[in-house]
Order: sequence, then structure tokens, then C-alpha cells
Amino acid sequence: MRTLFLALVLLLGTATPAAAAPVPLEAGTPLTTFSAYRCVNGFNVRGYLLVPLNCGPLGTVVRGPGGVDVGPIVAVRSTYAVVRITNTTAWVQRPTIAGGSGVITGAAESPVGAAVCTVGRTVGLRCGTVQARNVTVHYPEGSVSGLTRTTLCTEPGELWSPVFAGSQAQGHLLGGSGNCSTGGVSYFQPLRQVLAAEGFTLVTG
Repeated sequence: MRTLFLALVLLLGTATPAAAAPVPLEAGTPLTTFSAYRCVNGFNVRGYLLVPLNCGPLGTVVRGPGGVDVGPIVAVRSTYAVVRITNTTAWVQRPTIAGGSGVITGAAESPVGAAVCTVGRTVGLRCGTVQARNVTVHYPEGSVSGLTRTTLCTEPGELWSPVFAGSQAQGHLLGGSGNCSTGGVSYFQPLRQVLAAEGFTLVTG
């Protein structure tokens, strides 16, 4: 009996703890870096994250909630950056939006006059309409073409909030004028442009 007891103690003492379940990464999931940059995940594309430029320069390691590494920034474009997911056991990409409901099933672009919505970290869910497509906006850093103008209101801290229409991903907010008290206009980077430029596949449900 004593021998059996000792064998059980040794077995339990050497047992390997179960691996933690992967944590979901959604569009709108907050991200950080070692330099204390704060940014947000965009719509998920397979194996990568689309993030705003304020996540940091090339090579910056991006972390998810809890400070767990996701992976490094491997490309920096004019309006966004790309993170490669290297810590694949810790994270799982989901076709959903943080703070929203429903599942993203595609990226069909909505026409002018159609309703679009976004979920921001400060204001939450709100909706508006598409006013124009293929718009050029002049920023202090330079001009950006091919944007979509909407009546969605914007607030500070909501850069790169996901824009959607029903189950269709539309793009990510780059900024605008006015605010959610007085109204105004906003601009987003169409997601289909990014998918085509990078050759990425949208994570859908």
C-alpha cells in the first residue's frame, strides 16, 4: 500500500499542467507595446493583425490584454501597420467585434447612402451613412486617397475603430471633424483595399 501511495505522489508531482486556452482576438481588442503605446486590433486577417500606425515602428512587439505577446510589426504602410502572430498558442482570431454582436461573414462594400456602424472605446456603438467613396483627405503628414466619407461621429482615442454594415466588414476609422455631441464627418480606410494590397484573407464566420 505504501509503495502504491508513493507512486501516486510521484505521478502527481510530475504531471504537466494543462495548457491555458487561447484568448480571443477580436476587431477592437486593445493592444499595447513595451514602450507603452496603446492601440487597437483591426478586423482579423489570417495569421496577421492590421493595426494603426500608433502601435509603433517596424519591429515593435505588440501585446494583447494581460501583456501577453502577440508578435512583431513586420510592415508599416502609409495608414496602417501589419503584425505577424508568432505566439500562436496564446491567441485565436475571431470574426467578431469587441463590444458588438454578430459575426463578420465578408467584406462587401456598402454603396453611398447605405448605413454603416462602428464600435468605439469611448462612445460605444453608433451608426451613420456613407456619403462618398474614393475621397482624398489632406493630413499634416500628407494626403491619403481612396477613403470613404461617412456621417459617423468620432471622438479622441477612437483611431482605427472597426466600421461594419451588418455582417460585412467595411474598414477602419482614420479620423474626421466634429464630435459625437455636435456631429460631423469621418473617414475610414476601406478594408478591401488593404486585403487586395497585402494579399490577406479576412477571418470570417
